[in-house]
Amino acid sequence: MEEDLVKLDALFDSIIDEIVNPEKAGTFVNPFAKQEVGDIEGLSKAVAVVSVRVSADGMTAFANVISKNENHKPFGVNDIMRAASSAGIFYGIDDEAVKDLAERQIINTDVVIASGIMPAEGTDGKLKLKYDVTEQKKVPNIEKGAEICHLVPPKPGRDGKDVYGRVVPAGTGKTAEFLTGDGIEKKGAHYYAEYGGTLVCRGGVYSIVDEKIIDKNIDQADGVISYSGTVIINGNVSSKGVVKAGRSVVIRGTVSNCVIEAGKNITIDGRVTNASLSAKSGNIRGTEFEDSTLVAGSGITASNIVGCKVKAVTGIDCTEGFGRISGGEIYSTGDINCIVVGTREHAETHIIMGESEEFTQELRVLERRIAKTDSEIEKINEQVNRIHEKEKAGTATLEDKGFLEAALRVRAQKAAEKAPVIERVEKLNSIIEAAKKATIHARTVIYGGTYLKICGFSQIINSDRAHASAYSNGTNIVIK
Repeated sequence: MEEDLVKLDALFDSIIDEIVNPEKAGTFVNPFAKQEVGDIEGLSKAVAVVSVRVSADGMTAFANVISKNENHKPFGVNDIMRAASSAGIFYGIDDEAVKDLAERQIINTDVVIASGIMPAEGTDGKLKLKYDVTEQKKVPNIEKGAEICHLVPPKPGRDGKDVYGRVVPAGTGKTAEFLTGDGIEKKGAHYYAEYGGTLVCRGGVYSIVDEKIIDKNIDQADGVISYSGTVIINGNVSSKGVVKAGRSVVIRGTVSNCVIEAGKNITIDGRVTNASLSAKSGNIRGTEFEDSTLVAGSGITASNIVGCKVKAVTGIDCTEGFGRISGGEIYSTGDINCIVVGTREHAETHIIMGESEEFTQELRVLERRIAKTDSEIEKINEQVNRIHEKEKAGTATLEDKGFLEAALRVRAQKAAEKAPVIERVEKLNSIIEAAKKATIHARTVIYGGTYLKICGFSQIINSDRAHASAYSNGTNIVIK
């Protein structure tokens, strides 16, 4: 008890110090009877002092009437409210709590006299799937244009207020994310099937898979396997077998002495020997490629490329497994990354990089095509403007109006035809720019017998170059 009184004395003395030296005050202190006391330094022990404290988050205000004994002059509601007002407390005041504090003359105790309103957090957005699909469950026969998912947006929360009357913003809910692959297009908050097929979810990514699955080995006896979507073969392809797919080809076994063509990607789990693979606008992925022809509209990923004729637009990644490129002819517009080039026996390996003349020629053709289309659209615009002027003047004929409708249709058609051409031009420009910086990186060694031609400059490696990377500095090949 004596210890508590000592603490109270110290607290009261600190309050008096704050009154005398307000610049030291950490919280507002209001002596309700200060005007009746006279000399502040002679403040009577019978005087009570109202102290107002606000929580760190500004949501709660406490009043504490400090007195050394119970013989102080009684304090009232107005004294407490004056202290609250001087402390800037204007919102959420609990009149009943203030009245109870005054009526009961509670001293040396924190009493809550005001409370703010906590903000209500917003709710997260949600995905409303129209079909029951999981990682293990597919949904076949989805029709083109069918709605796959509806994105419910997050709802905003309700702002709160602290005891100072300041707005406390509510948090916003998170937007739900719907990860999509091939065959699903977004329109506003809705997702639709771009074409018919099977709805699948793989690794959290939803796709429409237009696929044909073959659970056997394929050879010449099966004829040409052709499908507009994706072909998945759970077996080997050999003996002059032919597989053609409008989209992608996936082969779970080996490939030998056959032809594989895909509009997009080709993925092969097993070894590839003496085969021809063409991925028109996508990637070729596999492990072992030997004595084969590989043409990829994008890139090639492998662990071993031996004695192959290779053409890759965006580059070759051969950094897993053996990471070897040896023998054959390798052409890449983009970078080549590998571990080893050539062999200890100095197998002749030709690598050509950075040459983009065919892309430059295609670019010129497309640019001329765009210019011609722009000229045609400009002529249509002149005719359209002429008819609009006649309409304003009231001299347009029925023939003019008929011509106007036809002109507008043709203009819209030409603009639609122009869009994919512009997209291809942008793609070609990026390829050409990447070709100018083409580089080959061999993590371990470039063996002798390797012929390099990068960005038009050539060099033959006559001796083994350990830890070598080669690039063109604009005048010749540099190897280090």
